[in-house]
Amino acid sequence: MGTVDDRDPATADVTFAVVRHGFDRSAVRQHLTGLAARTDQAEADRAEARAQTAELQGELEIARREISALTERLDSLGSPDGADAARTLEIARSQAADVTARAKAAAEDTWSAAEQASAALRERYQTLLGELESQHRELRETHQSIMHSAHTQAEELTTVAQRRRRELDDEAERDRITIDREFTELMAAKRESLERELAQRRAACDNEIAEKLRAADEEAARRVDAVTEQVNRLTGIRNQLSEHLRETRDLVERSASILDPADRDGGTDAAEEEVPPQRGQRSPAKR
Repeated sequence: MGTVDDRDPATADVTFAVVRHGFDRSAVRQHLTGLAARTDQAEADRAEARAQTAELQGELEIARREISALTERLDSLGSPDGADAARTLEIARSQAADVTARAKAAAEDTWSAAEQASAALRERYQTLLGELESQHRELRETHQSIMHSAHTQAEELTTVAQRRRRELDDEAERDRITIDREFTELMAAKRESLERELAQRRAACDNEIAEKLRAADEEAARRVDAVTEQVNRLTGIRNQLSEHLRETRDLVERSASILDPADRDGGTDAAEEEVPPQRGQRSPAKR
């Protein structure tokens, strides 16, 4: 006869490793596999108890048949006379009673054991079913709790993500405004610096041009003065030459008038007397 485990499975320590999304699936599957194995063992024990019950019922039937055979034998003997017949009958009846009592006792013991085993198996089966139902309900509640928690966490994460995105958008907008302002200020500073440098270069160019123009004016004035002086000198020379030429022309005219034939006869002596003064008048021309 198979042994029945008296330990209540409902009181067994059942622990599952807690992971991020609930219990560990491998641990749950392993536990369910163990429960299925225990259920199969209970079914096997129950089948063995049924077989033993059937075997005991067969033995009880055999005992009943033996009792019937003894009864028929006693009936066939009839009622003989004498002490031997009475003693034989008494012995047969005693044996029949003993066999009947032993068969009944064995049948009752076997039936009681079978009933106890069946009750234990039935109780164990009901306990396993209750445990499975409880674990199923616990798993379902845990799953619902996990899903609710996951949904809540997802909503919280979504809210946090949206808030963070708005913060990043605001920060990006502030950075863009700051960059635009800094770029504008930088460009304005560079423009001002370039304008200042351009003004300085323009002023330097203007000063250089003014200096060159002043130097050119001075050089032109100097050259004009030099040319003017030279022109004045040449004009003076020309005037002197014109004066000398005029004096020479006058001298020539006077000489021509002196040398005229009409005056040559009457005034030869006078002409000879006047020759020294003419030589004295040519001296300025030589100068």
